[in-house]
Amino acid sequence: MSSAPLVAFRRALHRALTSPHAPGLAATLLLASLVAGCAGGTQPTSGAAGADVAKDNPASASAPQSPLLPSAFFADGSERFSAWRCTPSQNLVTTTPDAKRLRLWTALGSTELQRAVAADGDRYVLGGVAFERHGRDARVESDHGQLVCALASERATTTRQAHPQSIFYASGNEPGWNVSLDRQTTTLTLVSDYGQATDTFHYRVASVKNGSDARMVLVSDSGRQPLEMDLRAGACFDDMSGQPWPVKVTLRYGRHEWQGCGQGVEAKR
Repeated sequence: MSSAPLVAFRRALHRALTSPHAPGLAATLLLASLVAGCAGGTQPTSGAAGADVAKDNPASASAPQSPLLPSAFFADGSERFSAWRCTPSQNLVTTTPDAKRLRLWTALGSTELQRAVAADGDRYVLGGVAFERHGRDARVESDHGQLVCALASERATTTRQAHPQSIFYASGNEPGWNVSLDRQTTTLTLVSDYGQATDTFHYRVASVKNGSDARMVLVSDSGRQPLEMDLRAGACFDDMSGQPWPVKVTLRYGRHEWQGCGQGVEAKR
């Protein structure tokens, strides 16, 4: 984070912490700093599975191929995602691809912190903001405030072992549904009505944005009804199990709109 945005953030956070009228604003500003100014320059511009897609795709260059997904949609090789419940009221998702990095998703997007020296526990820092873990407890802190967090649940990373032909997988509840993006073509498969209906669509990428607030919108008119799939990097939790995911998913199919969570499918873990 450059010096000017960091100073402005610290001042705003200090005002929020000392104001009796906005107790939740401090946490919002803290998370905003993580996924805005602090994240600049830390995010790759293409999906972690992009090289595998190109290498494994036998189709000709003129044939439709699966798109590169934003890096923020992936665990980047980590074995699991962790869900954190924090005070003031915020929910976070983290994963550690290796000993040097911690990937963190907030309600606003994602960022990556670097390992730092700590007297006890594990500490990761970026631009004056730190995430420090001690077993099942953690703190996210800056000069003027902190989130106090507790580990709520963990989920094994979704890999090709479970979804060998997918580059992205998402699911939701009430009614139960799931979507898989083929990793070699621009097709997706929607399973809905608690597994009773299966449809395959050819889609196109309507828009894509990389970085800390990564987003991708896919659209299709090849089915019985128009379909739009809106993917946004951000802490997402299954509304029945509470399990953590790194992507918020909105699926619009005809007159229906369904909410769920998703993840870029890892080659392995």
